[in-house]
Formats: sequence, structure tokens, C-alpha cells
Amino acid sequence: MPAIELKKLTKFFGAVPAVLEASLTVEEGDFFGFVGPNGSGKSTTIRMMMNYVRPTSGTATILGMDSRSQSGKLKKMVGYVPSEVDYYMDMRAMEVIRYAAAMRGLQDKSRIDQLCDLFEVDTVRRISHMSLGNRKKIALVTALLHSPKLLILDEPTSGLDSLIKRRFKDLLVEENQKGATIFFCNHDIGEVQELCGRTAIIRKGSILEVANTDNLSSSDTRRVKLKTTDNLSALFTLFQINDPVVTGDLVTFSYRGVMDPFIKALANYEIQDLQVSLPSLEDAIIRFYEKKLEQEAADHA
Repeated sequence: MPAIELKKLTKFFGAVPAVLEASLTVEEGDFFGFVGPNGSGKSTTIRMMMNYVRPTSGTATILGMDSRSQSGKLKKMVGYVPSEVDYYMDMRAMEVIRYAAAMRGLQDKSRIDQLCDLFEVDTVRRISHMSLGNRKKIALVTALLHSPKLLILDEPTSGLDSLIKRRFKDLLVEENQKGATIFFCNHDIGEVQELCGRTAIIRKGSILEVANTDNLSSSDTRRVKLKTTDNLSALFTLFQINDPVVTGDLVTFSYRGVMDPFIKALANYEIQDLQVSLPSLEDAIIRFYEKKLEQEAADHA
């Protein structure tokens, strides 16, 4: 049984489409990334999954339950971190955490103490006196305190300092190794590349691609950085060179093609230093966006 299954999930706000027929499957035990630019429909998709926003059409099945008709049970089972954390301002941190524990029928306080220590939560401070990062730490505790089988995380590391981010990511890896499914939506593409085995790319409410994260970032394109005082114009003409930038004796560009003849051609130049790297996941996502824009332009031509 999939942990998450979306079928043609669609949301219009008036006449404006926010999500268009989004379909994807997240298997149990996946560490799944969900990425896209601001306004692409990421948070709206997640809120429909959690039944905080009602879809115009389509369905979301979470842990085998319909997200609408069984949302009460679903919200008790899933660990959810929203992108924007909002609590009653006069409550103290521990009051929020204990309320979340009581809603799930949890009696064991040791897990709460463990998580509060790990994330350095100031449990006696009122919400009104807390920064965004400190409020987000409370959300992490309430999402993790019942050791859920599924975590749905919308920008969970925003506002956190580097130490807490590292502790949180390490804990996610541990929970995933124990069998938890993690749906990880994050603007930090580097974190998605670091953690997620599979990733979905969404743009303008449409899911463009779902694939293994490593496959998304691998291609026949390489990023090349070299140091030379030679004129490389002949090389640029001979090979598929894109985006060349020359700054003094430092030259960077993208090369698409077979590496052997390219390296042999470089041997004809005096190269002081050479670095060749695979594209990052961010590069791959930009490539998907560019292809989509080209397709849209061709369709309207």
C-alpha cells in the first residue's frame, strides 16, 4: 500500500489554477522530495493532502485513508510541519506540545523531553516572545513526538540555525531507517539532494517529473572550470559549449557531449587547472523549467 497517492488533484481559487491534476505515488519507506519555485503549488498540494484546503477535484489517499472523509484520524497519525507555524500567542511552548501529545493519547513524557533537548526548545517561553525559528522547533517536536509512520514536512528547516538543522536532518535519516516515510518539501534544493531518494518537480501547479534524485541531477552535460591564458574560441566552435564566462584567466562553461574527444582537444591548449563536475539537482530543475518554457513557447507559436 502506498503511503501517499494523489490522483489528478486539482485546486482552483476562483478562476485561478493553483494545482492542476497532480498525480504521484510515494511508497512506504520512501524519503521523497517535493521541489518547485515560489507559487508553484507545493504548499497548496500539501494542505490538500492534510485536508486543510479542499480540492476542486481529484483525490488524496494518505496511509490508505481518504484525506477528506478520514481527516480526523489522519491528522492524529501523520507528523505534519506546515510552512507557516501559527499558535495561540499567549500559550507557552510546553503547553502547545502537551496539547499535541494529549490529542494523540500519548502518556510517555520521555519522548517529549528527548526532542525538546535535541532541538533546544525553550519550553517556558510564550509563543508571542518567540522568533520564527523557535516556533518552528515546536512544530518539529509536535510532528515527531508520536514517532509517526509518515512525516509530511513543508519547509521544515526554514528559520532554523545550522546546528538544529543538522540535528533535525540526522533524526529524519534515523526515522526513515526505522521505516518512516518522509515527504520533504523544501526550497533548499541542496537538502533535497542530500536526503531524498526520489523527487517530484512541480511548476505552475503541474508535476513535471518524478524520478530518482540521482537520475534527475545526472546527464550528459558537465560544468567545466579551467584556468588558461589561451584563446578557446576554436574549442567553443567545435564542441557544444554553453554559457561561457571568461574572467581573466579563469574560464567556466557547460559542455554537453562525449568527454573523450573533448579532453583530447583540451590537450592542445596550455591548461593550468581543470575541474569537471556533474550538474547539481538545482541545475537539473532549471533545465526542466527551461524545457517547459520552450514547449509552451512552441505551442503558442
